[in-house]
Amino acid sequence: MNFEEMLEQRDIKKTSKIRMPYGYFYKRLIDGKYSNFVQFHDELTDDMFFGHCVKAECEAVASINHKAQLHFSANGEDDGVFAIAVEVGNYQTLEQLLNENPAIVARDDFMSATLKSLFDITNTLNERGIYHVCFAPSNILMRKNDNSVRLLCHGSFYKKVDVDLLYEGVEDYIAPEVFDRGEIDSRTDVYSLGKLVSYLYHSAGMPFELKPIVAKATDADPDKRYSSVADFDAAINKARTLKRTGLLATSALAIALLIVWLFFYTLPSPEVIEYVQPIDEPVPEEMLEDDMDALLGIGADADSATIAQIVTLQKNKRDSLGMSEGKMREYNAKAEEIFRKQFTKAAEAIISKVYNNDQMNGSEKDFTLKAQKMTEELVFKKDEIKKSTAISSDRAEAIADKIIEQLTEKKKSEMEKDYYGIKNKKNNE
Repeated sequence: MNFEEMLEQRDIKKTSKIRMPYGYFYKRLIDGKYSNFVQFHDELTDDMFFGHCVKAECEAVASINHKAQLHFSANGEDDGVFAIAVEVGNYQTLEQLLNENPAIVARDDFMSATLKSLFDITNTLNERGIYHVCFAPSNILMRKNDNSVRLLCHGSFYKKVDVDLLYEGVEDYIAPEVFDRGEIDSRTDVYSLGKLVSYLYHSAGMPFELKPIVAKATDADPDKRYSSVADFDAAINKARTLKRTGLLATSALAIALLIVWLFFYTLPSPEVIEYVQPIDEPVPEEMLEDDMDALLGIGADADSATIAQIVTLQKNKRDSLGMSEGKMREYNAKAEEIFRKQFTKAAEAIISKVYNNDQMNGSEKDFTLKAQKMTEELVFKKDEIKKSTAISSDRAEAIADKIIEQLTEKKKSEMEKDYYGIKNKKNNE
């Protein structure tokens, strides 16, 4: 054999083998052209059923026109099939792709496109009663120019073959019922696809919303998994949609809070509220015994106990005589004014404990707790003063709400402009 013949023989035999569960995938140069082959493991070709399984699959997938389905022809003799010739294309396994370029899983388009293609081809196969069974990275081919998915050799055609030989090294991707010689159906593919999803997210970190979905898909009990690959796919898509909706809602809330902050930041100072100090002298006892008109002369700063005593005394004295509507309105107005003054003083003390620079620059959790306590104290004080001044609940609610609103605005205006914990840039510098 001369040198030229040796080179030709070398090219014919030249291989670049990639190990798959059932054999070696490789390209072979013959007559200047590369052809794809899968050379099956010897242990499998020795199985009396294997050759029949290969031929049955070859015939069944010939009519499947899905782009992810690879077609092939069997090579062998009457007593067995030793290899298959696969359609033209430049392919590598998903495992090989991830080993050479592990960062590709961080690309959203790669992850979504790969899973979409796998779910799509699996649904097509399942509708025909064909189940791939093993979605191990070494059992999925990817076209090199665009990383699109291609499948070959579906497990449901090899039920009679020794599964321990067929899936040696990829047992983690195989549903338990396969090894138990149980029923193989869509739930079997759901399990293996769930394991693949876990594998793809292993380095990038699985999103929180996918964890319970994958856990259900990979349950050891087939009855507890999703009943179909379509249901599994729908659950993943729903989780992603909810996540996007949540992110949009969070963004909207952040924008709303920013608008509120800008509103308070640019809000002009509210009108200053004048406060009249209550008188210290008690109301003379003789005034309580005179006509209730005397009440109008003591001013709005009478203490609540005095007002309550007057109201009770006059009510007892005049129940039989009645009282004019105008006079009653006048008395009620005076009682409301006293409620307003007393509640203003009490509310200012309560609100001041929360709305100050120290509290507003603290943690959100602490501020929330203090604000809750403040609200409880305001309600208690309102009820207490309402009872002592004998005004109606509706009027007490209305007056108290107005006072709280005014005081809150006043306290905010008194604080620094950066009271939400946002320090002035100038001060920081």
